Amino acid sequence: MSQERIYLDHAAGGWLFPKVQKELLRFLVLIQASPTGGHREGREAREQLEIARKRVADFIGAKNFEDVIFTSGGTEAVQSAILGWGTSVREGTIYVSEIEHPAVESAVKRLGAIGFQVRRLQVDPKGRLKWDGVKAESGAALVCVHLANHDLGSLQNLGEAKQFADRVGAKLFVDGTHGAGWVSLDVDKVGADLVALSGHRLGGPKGTGALWIRTGTPWVPSIEGGRQEGDRRGGTENLPAIVGFGVAAEEWIKSGERFRDSTRMAQKALADGIGKKISIARLHGPEVGDFRSPAHLAFSFAGLEAESLALVMDRVGLAVRGGSGCVTREMRIPPAMKAIGASHEEARSLILFTLGPETGLGKISTAVDLVKEAVQRLTSALPS
Repeated sequence: MSQERIYLDHAAGGWLFPKVQKELLRFLVLIQASPTGGHREGREAREQLEIARKRVADFIGAKNFEDVIFTSGGTEAVQSAILGWGTSVREGTIYVSEIEHPAVESAVKRLGAIGFQVRRLQVDPKGRLKWDGVKAESGAALVCVHLANHDLGSLQNLGEAKQFADRVGAKLFVDGTHGAGWVSLDVDKVGADLVALSGHRLGGPKGTGALWIRTGTPWVPSIEGGRQEGDRRGGTENLPAIVGFGVAAEEWIKSGERFRDSTRMAQKALADGIGKKISIARLHGPEVGDFRSPAHLAFSFAGLEAESLALVMDRVGLAVRGGSGCVTREMRIPPAMKAIGASHEEARSLILFTLGPETGLGKISTAVDLVKEAVQRLTSALPS
């Protein structure tokens, strides 16, 4: 087999766009001032910070760029959104599914522990949220919905989410840390009130994120101690990384359609190849198409264990993720697999293949062969 390594774990961390690399290096080396400085260097740094903020706002269709707060990543953005809302309203109801990211789930549990009502939304066998039949509670409320599921790749209908939020008198929080860019997101068309983003899944640096808060939404900061970010997040801004995030957002504005089209073709070729060449493989979540992120595939391999299979794939030259995209200590199997009714065996054998803008068709045939080789190696090593 070829010794070429193929990287298909972009959801965990992918390559920086070339323009991001250039700007990141320039700010790391040449521009050292803090945006809070009153001198010329500080003013120049602050100007670059606001340019990045505007680029991220444009990326999600936000009219007021000052509604964007930069964070240390997607996890902080998610938790700050939920806990900031909860701290502001003090009591109320949270509507959330069983298949949300652990960052969402842990924040919801914290609010539940101090008296908030938690109402669970069911999902269908493809991981799509079901909005009918949920009891509406009185008082302040927040609907939490993800753009794309981190384990199943399923895309949610944000129009239905907004209709539900309006029906129960709730604010709408969209976790866009998975799916933004791969799915067009316009906060005004969607009617969202809070949106979380992750920079490293967009070709930006790791350790960058953003939280957009619609003006008038009840929310208080989680991190205090400084006047940065308009008094909404204390701590000196990581300007090089934020500038890189802004450049990445601009790249998606310019080239997002091309990224989505090319990756969708690679995704289909990979899904078709695995399905045809590996009889024990089963795709979970929606079929490749409009209801699935073009950058995500989730396959189980009957009779094999995910972590072992991922290690064998690594040895043959393929980088993938075995098991849930993000795990906590108490997770045995991905909660999303349990929620959609997958068997325990299927859940334990889940492999995630996540693609990036540079994952071209030319690598897919080799990737399929490497998956097949890894499956054969592990199968032959098992006791008969």
